[in-house]
Amino acid sequence: MKILVDLPERSVALSVPRKTYCDDAVRITAHVFSNRAEVYHEAGKAAHELTLVAKRRDADEAALEALGGEFLNELLNQEYRFIVGRFNRKISNLIAAQALFSARGGEKPPRPAPDSPELQAETVRLMREADAEIRRVMPKKIKPQGSPIAPEVHAR
Repeated sequence: MKILVDLPERSVALSVPRKTYCDDAVRITAHVFSNRAEVYHEAGKAAHELTLVAKRRDADEAALEALGGEFLNELLNQEYRFIVGRFNRKISNLIAAQALFSARGGEKPPRPAPDSPELQAETVRLMREADAEIRRVMPKKIKPQGSPIAPEVHAR
């Protein structure tokens, strides 16, 4: 992979093989670098053609070359994350399923405890209080509100 620097344009051109780096890794890496550079991507059949335009106006040739190298390092990190994720997917799914199965109580989960008479009485009392509060604060008759007013259109 060759890093081509264009100092007057503050840009770095990169070409990375599509066999090695997936589109998602390129997209995520571009997002990671969005505060440091504008990233332009053109997907060819064999390679991702990338152009990074630095946001810093005082970037010299060494800084632009470093920006390209850091972009390639982050691209490698993102691709590696995808590979590790695919590699560990089966075991991750198995662990998650086992955790959910255990949280449920295994093969024979316990029956929920029946509501106690105290809980039932408290529920009835709270429902009556809520009903009384609603009757107290709700208006008996709602006044007509008139026709709706059309929103104002602001010309820019």
